[in-house]
Amino acid sequence: MSDTIQTFTGNTLEDILASGGDYDWVVDPNRAKAYKYLVCCHSGGAKRGTGFVVGKISHVEHTLTHQRGNNEQKRYRICISEYAEIDKEDLWSGQQNPVKYTSLEDLGIKLSNLKFQKVSKPVASAVPEALTIAQAKAGLAKQFGVSEESIEITIKG
Repeated sequence: MSDTIQTFTGNTLEDILASGGDYDWVVDPNRAKAYKYLVCCHSGGAKRGTGFVVGKISHVEHTLTHQRGNNEQKRYRICISEYAEIDKEDLWSGQQNPVKYTSLEDLGIKLSNLKFQKVSKPVASAVPEALTIAQAKAGLAKQFGVSEESIEITIKG
């Protein structure tokens, strides 16, 4: 029985804990909130494909809306209340879609082997008084998964 959403994410454990979940996914929120667990796998670097966290899904919330032609594409954060760190190599099957509906059993993860910890409620980040172009480019590049060189900022004044 499917009880797990697996993501192939560029977010780190620190990102996930700071925001309260893995974020900016194109999912059906009604379907996603019916699942119990979130398993995140690294999408890059030396640990590519390695599962690094299992979370207990608490809820799903809207984060962004992108305009794609005439269509809107909504993205969601899969929020977790508790998490357990894992280090399971080759957990990602290699599929192109970065979200997969599966089960802990199919992933070979035993719930009895996990030691869950509470996720602290994320603290709203304060808006900085001043932001440099370099900081803005770095943040936007991370947000949209592109290189900083791909970001162009125009200031009209």
